[in-house]
Amino acid sequence: MNARWEVSSRHPGAVATLGEVWQYRKLLGFIGDRALRKMYRRTVLGWLWLFINPLFPIALRAIIFGGLLGVGSNGLPYFLFLIAGSVVWDTFSNSLMWGTRSLEMNRDLTDQIYHPRALLPFGNMTPALLNMALKVGVLVVAVIFYTAQDGRAYLRTDIGLLWALAALAVALLLALGISFFTAIWGETARDIRFALSQLLSVWYLLTPVLYPLSQVPEQHRGWMLLNPLAIIVETFKWGLFGVGELYRDQFAATAAAVLALICIGLTYFSRAEARTVAER
Repeated sequence: MNARWEVSSRHPGAVATLGEVWQYRKLLGFIGDRALRKMYRRTVLGWLWLFINPLFPIALRAIIFGGLLGVGSNGLPYFLFLIAGSVVWDTFSNSLMWGTRSLEMNRDLTDQIYHPRALLPFGNMTPALLNMALKVGVLVVAVIFYTAQDGRAYLRTDIGLLWALAALAVALLLALGISFFTAIWGETARDIRFALSQLLSVWYLLTPVLYPLSQVPEQHRGWMLLNPLAIIVETFKWGLFGVGELYRDQFAATAAAVLALICIGLTYFSRAEARTVAER
């Protein structure tokens, strides 16, 4: 009779897994560095892509939607409106895609040494965090430019900024929570990554990044608010600029649902990852 071995945490669950992640936290820098190096390996332009990839699409969308089509922007310069929404959306979508690829990209590390594999989605999101920092820098420059040009202080300096930070944190945690599932599924089937890319393309159009939520017909706006990213993006813009509307109850419900998703995802990941690795 063949013996069957299963490698798993002695006490699988969200709390135990988080404890292990904290214990091995020094590996996060190593995992993040691996992800960054793999990102631009064998490219001619190298690290220049770090600036081209996030900034070129935003500039193109600003020209088309803000310049040619004249899409509304709640009284803000359209580029400022667009870059604010893009900070949140791109933080979410890029983090989710990198988190989904975490087990696949670190197979050699998984096979060589023991570590809590829940570290991988955390650490593999480093390129997305770097991308977020770059966009935040562009946002700051844009705020300074338009404030000087128009003689108007666009950025709030009150407690609203805390709402913006909370929205950004919830977007990142939502991506992390989903990636605990998709990282497992993506390890056994690449279809997950391709399907997720298509899903994000549709999800992006249903999120008020290119357009303000106020331009959605009122009879459809309630359906739009079922999209957690719509709530998060609107909260971020309201927190930064005071435009749009703050949906307090919906945001609180979204944050609570995200925390529940993190706990469920960690439990699922900790129980499924050992079996997934063993079956490779």
